[in-house]
Amino acid sequence: MNPILVGVAFAVTVGAVVAVSAREARAALVGVAVALAAAPFLGDPLPPLSTLATRVVGAALAAYLIRVAVAPMPLETDPRRRDAVRDGSRIGWPAEALLAVAAWIVGLTVSTNLEALNPGGPGISPDDLVGAISASSLATGAGLAAIVVAIVPALGSRHGLRTALGLLILVQGVLLFRAGVGGTPSDLEGLAGVALMVTAAIVGSVLTTLERRSGEDAHRDPVGSLRRDPPIESG
Repeated sequence: MNPILVGVAFAVTVGAVVAVSAREARAALVGVAVALAAAPFLGDPLPPLSTLATRVVGAALAAYLIRVAVAPMPLETDPRRRDAVRDGSRIGWPAEALLAVAAWIVGLTVSTNLEALNPGGPGISPDDLVGAISASSLATGAGLAAIVVAIVPALGSRHGLRTALGLLILVQGVLLFRAGVGGTPSDLEGLAGVALMVTAAIVGSVLTTLERRSGEDAHRDPVGSLRRDPPIESG
């Protein structure tokens, strides 16, 4: 068991939980940035340096696109900005963390069973979860945890920013789970994953921008087209 990989997997999971459960936009953005930036290092062996750098740059670009979409609103003073994610998670971060832990256990169990079924594997017992902790099992656990905590905000949130954050975490979770089950992806597959991540960020930033502009229009003209100037009475 590599303690560095354990720390990386822990950072990915904590970042995902913070991103989907935080009530403040700044904390949520930090969480998604940590999760996306740490995920490319969760592999053994690591991909070539060029592929790894591309994945890190793609993750940074995805987080930056979301940050730019919310940048025009002040972080602390604009109530519409505070409301962008501002229900946070309806069940709270402790419940989200418990869901992530449960997903981790399922992920480790899946990884253990796959190792036990592999004729060329190390012969890990399906009942030995501690012995199953390897690079692939860490990626499987972190990926499944990200999928579980992100699927509701990604598909069911009414707020553009929270949907964008959930979508990024969900895509990252799917990529991690695939790496854990199928092994380190090829260079071409890694680039495809980067393209998928950036595409999700673009979609999320568009949703966030549209919501922000809608809020600005409502703020400037609360009654919209129903407002009329009073008639001018003739003397």
